[in-house]
Amino acid sequence: MLGRWGVEFDVWRGISQRLFGHGLKAGLFALALFGGSCREPAPSPIRIGYSPFPGHIFFEVAERQEFFQKEGVVVELREFSSFSAAVQAYEAGRLDALASSFSGLLQLAQRMKSVRAIALLAYSEGAEGLIAQPEIRTIGELRGKSVGISQWGVGGYLWARLRERLGLKEGEVRLVNLSPADGQRAFLQREIDALLTFEPWLTPTVRQTRANVLFTSRELPGEIVDVLSIQERLLRERREECRRLLRAYFRAVGYGREHPEEIARLFAERWSVSEEDARAMLRSVRFLDWEENFRALGTPAALATWRQLAENHRRLNVIREVGDVTRLFDLTLIRERP
Repeated sequence: MLGRWGVEFDVWRGISQRLFGHGLKAGLFALALFGGSCREPAPSPIRIGYSPFPGHIFFEVAERQEFFQKEGVVVELREFSSFSAAVQAYEAGRLDALASSFSGLLQLAQRMKSVRAIALLAYSEGAEGLIAQPEIRTIGELRGKSVGISQWGVGGYLWARLRERLGLKEGEVRLVNLSPADGQRAFLQREIDALLTFEPWLTPTVRQTRANVLFTSRELPGEIVDVLSIQERLLRERREECRRLLRAYFRAVGYGREHPEEIARLFAERWSVSEEDARAMLRSVRFLDWEENFRALGTPAALATWRQLAENHRRLNVIREVGDVTRLFDLTLIRERP
């Protein structure tokens, strides 16, 4: 009797082991097959928008040199034909970050309270200019004439500062609101007498028409600067990725300083201009690295400069009100050093 139960037990034990082995294999196969669906989804890319301007070239350098990838952050670059088109996408939630002038940031902050500037990109030192048809040699001769201008962003501030410095009264000049590309076309066809524009349209337009350059942003040192702003929600939820983004960007700036001719060739190819023109355009912009960002933002005296610049915008009616400019900047990433 005992022997029969012993045989039956051995048989059952063998069957159980085989069943368990098959079940384990099936379970491991199912885990391998479906386990991936249990992992956290890959993070969505940080979508950075910008409009054409030399000061934004190092985002493309960072992408081409795979600095974003090497820093472990997924970024999607989106270029728009104009600043106003980029702002529309930003407001609609189709962008997470935006490169713009400080003037544009102040205008944007009147409508979007959730944006924060996290870095300065570049100071303009002649990349914007007021040009006139060859027969117009002085700004005074513009009275009664038409001037093309893109009033969103830096254009409105530049025109207001120009009027203030030269005593031009409102209404003495007829302003025509045009996108940069439409402004160039209108000037080339002599539909307007003058144009307030910026690179990459400024230099080619002057070259093609022999226009007179009446004024450039070089005459307003420190007042025209590009910044990178980002949605406050993203800073809160994905701060480490934002830090890596800045680290990749500053790597690109360093790379550009070591390889200026390569950057000029890239810019020339990107905008179908000669390398000579590309070098001239890039010289009109002073790019900032991390240390220069810290000096420009990291002290109370530096922040006082930004408060005064914001107040200038309000005084000239470029913006309606000025809040606490220190709230507009999130300086923790710069202070922590990305």
